[in-house]
Amino acid sequence: MEIPKEVMETPQKLSLFFISLAILTVIIIAIYINKKSRYELRGAATRQYRIQQLMEAKLVAAVIEKYFDRFISDLYFMANTDAELSSNPHFEELFYNRYKGLQKITSIRFLDTKGMLTFICPTEGFRRKLIGKRYDFEDYYKSALSTGKIAISSFLYNEQNEPRIRIAVPVFTNDPITPRIKGVLVGSFDPITVLNTIIKPIVSEKAVEYAWVLDSKGYFLIHPVKDLEGQSSFGARKKKNQAFSYEKIERIQQKMVQGHEGTDTYISGWHQDQKGYIEKFVAYSPIKMADSTWSIAICSPKSALDTVIERTEKYHDYTLFFIVIIFSTGGILLFRSSYQRYCLYKQSLKLKEQKLSAITQASPVGICLVKQRKIYWANENLHAMFGYDYDDLVGKSTSIFYPDNVIYQKIGKELYSDSSTLKPFQSTNRCIKRDGTVFHCSLNSCPLNALDHSEGFIVVICDITEIVTVEKENIRLKEHMIRTHRMEAIAVLAGGIAHDFNNILFPIMGNVEILLMDTAEDSDSHKYLMNILNASGRAKKVINQILSISKERQGNTTQMLVQPIIKETLSLLRESIPKTINIVQKIDMNCRPIMADPTQIHQVIMNLCTNAYQAMEDGGGTLTVALCETDIDENELPRFLTLQPGRYLQLIISDTGVGMEKEITLKIFEPYFTTKEIGKGTGLGLSVVHGIVKKAGGDIKVISAPGKGTCFYIYLPVLGSYMETTLLPSIGNKCMKGTGHILLVDDEEQIVKMEKKFLQRIGYDITACTSSGQALEILKANPDTFELVITNLTMPELTGNELARELKKINPEIPVIICTGFEENYKEKRMGSINVKEVLLKPVNMKELSRIISKTINTPAG
Repeated sequence: MEIPKEVMETPQKLSLFFISLAILTVIIIAIYINKKSRYELRGAATRQYRIQQLMEAKLVAAVIEKYFDRFISDLYFMANTDAELSSNPHFEELFYNRYKGLQKITSIRFLDTKGMLTFICPTEGFRRKLIGKRYDFEDYYKSALSTGKIAISSFLYNEQNEPRIRIAVPVFTNDPITPRIKGVLVGSFDPITVLNTIIKPIVSEKAVEYAWVLDSKGYFLIHPVKDLEGQSSFGARKKKNQAFSYEKIERIQQKMVQGHEGTDTYISGWHQDQKGYIEKFVAYSPIKMADSTWSIAICSPKSALDTVIERTEKYHDYTLFFIVIIFSTGGILLFRSSYQRYCLYKQSLKLKEQKLSAITQASPVGICLVKQRKIYWANENLHAMFGYDYDDLVGKSTSIFYPDNVIYQKIGKELYSDSSTLKPFQSTNRCIKRDGTVFHCSLNSCPLNALDHSEGFIVVICDITEIVTVEKENIRLKEHMIRTHRMEAIAVLAGGIAHDFNNILFPIMGNVEILLMDTAEDSDSHKYLMNILNASGRAKKVINQILSISKERQGNTTQMLVQPIIKETLSLLRESIPKTINIVQKIDMNCRPIMADPTQIHQVIMNLCTNAYQAMEDGGGTLTVALCETDIDENELPRFLTLQPGRYLQLIISDTGVGMEKEITLKIFEPYFTTKEIGKGTGLGLSVVHGIVKKAGGDIKVISAPGKGTCFYIYLPVLGSYMETTLLPSIGNKCMKGTGHILLVDDEEQIVKMEKKFLQRIGYDITACTSSGQALEILKANPDTFELVITNLTMPELTGNELARELKKINPEIPVIICTGFEENYKEKRMGSINVKEVLLKPVNMKELSRIISKTINTPAG
């Protein structure tokens, strides 16, 4: 920066410049540091000041009320003793003595019922001539005479043109039965003198404050501007200075006349010797006396608040003053320095400028000087950050930093929201490089002069793209952890539900098997019972799948035909979906089998068909399920990245529903992704379907378009041959019979009854109980009675394991069979240690149970 020649020739001017700059810098720093606290302090001080002012107004009002209450009481006393005094020959002397006891009163008068003045005290001067004068036209006289209550006049002038307020007290006869008014006792006083006597000791301590009082009609009783006293407050100020609008203060005065209290602000045209627009605080409170309500207002200019703030900010002010004094002293010393000192200073300044330039150029962040939203200077790192050559940014608008005008306008609005007082600014936004690359940046700016935005801002820009990416990844990982924990909780819940459901299915299947034993195979009843048993078997497999979720157990993969599963699934769906949806089946019954878990394939078909009919729920449509075999050769492999050339089973499930956008079809197999409303979808369905198909060695594709429906294509490898297997156990009417005494233990009463009935029918003697504690007592009492114990695993008191352990202590020769709703990973060593021969997963097939019982009883111990 070049130094002007005249500055070089005038070291004194240069010194003054640096003194001013140093002082201004110190003040700006101090203002910046304390700005926020001062702002809050100012608000708090303003509120406290207005509360204090209102309390002061209420205090003065209370003092005035107390004063006039006493004054009125004295008048009332004089009025009630008037008859007694009037009979005394020294009446006038006694009345005069009482008059002298009243403070600030100018005269006491008695008006008869016709309004004629019959007595006045004191009688000196012009007052003696008033005897016989009528005052029946005065409002205060008429009010007291008509109501029989104390009345207070508005502001008026007496016969000598002196300001007065008069208080009228009715005087009654001494008749105790029917007292009547015989006149009015009137006390007069100078309101200006009385009110000033009361107010000045309280208000005048603060020179900036002043008070004025309005009577019930809005007339000034007292006012610092004497010309306003006795005038109506509505319009009086306008006469004094017509250049101002007094609507605000007149609205306040209207509230005062109505008896309200409160605080407010208004604009005045003067204060003491000051002229111009002066904002003032005002606090007002009513003064209630007899039938009249006055109001007092205490006012002060808003500048008076500085005094209150100074008392609470002495430390800041003293610190600021101390710093300013130090720098001012240094400036004065600098002013006295010689031209040689100036030259040394210039060299030092140049060295500092070089250091500063080196710092800004070596800084890893972008730094620039911005004036009027144009770049006046930028360091090399900023040019490199945005992809510009050095000095290419100078003179350009800062809008080139932002990808769109919306962000540019938003930054400008926030930065220049209050042009009178600029503050440091910080924000995080997207910026754009010269080549169009969008990145995240942190923008920090500070005005060179907080009071003049034309001097510009220093702006520091940091590339925080990596930080934002890490934060997003952290959020994603956190959400993943939450979902994982949620799934763990679901798994625990699923295990509990499966256990309870197994306990429900066990007696159902057992009772059906008992009925089958008594039913002819060619009867309709046998067919119906087999349908129940087949459905229960399917439910058992579903429960096993739930258990595989909770235990992460592998499904039961086997050779299977898909055709019967499709038939069964569609038969179930037909009863639950609306009649407006038509189901079309195109199933090739000659399709060969696949290797998969039948329950999982059932889940795939059920899930996709459910999604299809939900897509047509509102408008109806057609659900089509097609099954055939197809060949996939090498030319088609690019569409199926995970498949090998060969023969595949093609399952097509399509609907004519609402369809999906292409962007959605790319995400539907992602975990937790769902397009359904909150509470109607978990986002797990299609993800699970995808996993089942992939596990079976197949692939799944989807084609969809908005308004044209959705079609899922599932490809599963077929087997070359098929060995007949049954998905569900075949139950005959004959079971393996036997003899022996069996102790049966289960806390579910229905299961106990069913098992007992079945085992008795095939020849066994049964002792059954629903308490493991009771079972233990039976065993202790009869240690050699039983050939076998069949017990549930999870029970109150003692579990099946614990019961088996206790039984081994009683009689180690008795074998144990444990039934459980959970799949326990029993090891042979562990089973042998507590004499457990078999572990059966509920619901247990009765034929299988009879076989295992026969095997266990007939197998020698050890």
